[in-house]
Amino acid sequence: MEGVKRTGEGLPVTQHQLNMTNRNLLGVDGVVNMASYDNEKVILETSAGVLEIKGEKLHIQQLNLEQGKVVLDGEITALAYSSENAGKRSRNFFSKLVK
Repeated sequence: MEGVKRTGEGLPVTQHQLNMTNRNLLGVDGVVNMASYDNEKVILETSAGVLEIKGEKLHIQQLNLEQGKVVLDGEITALAYSSENAGKRSRNFFSKLVK
């Protein structure tokens, strides 16, 4: 299959794509892992890097890592990408709390 990437577990990863409707419904394709989730922030590992989604009253409508898809709703206020992996981001966050 040309153009299909695979994760370390051998699962296919779809092309990374975002589809947002009215800043309150977001579909994300190409998701490899969900690193963390609460009602104000969602961190996803995608085939294009780590995606941090910030907002209010965030709610996961659909999570299907086999298909690499996540759909969430709520008031979305920010989307930010990072090239570092989500595990490293989590460690950095906790190390700042300990200091």
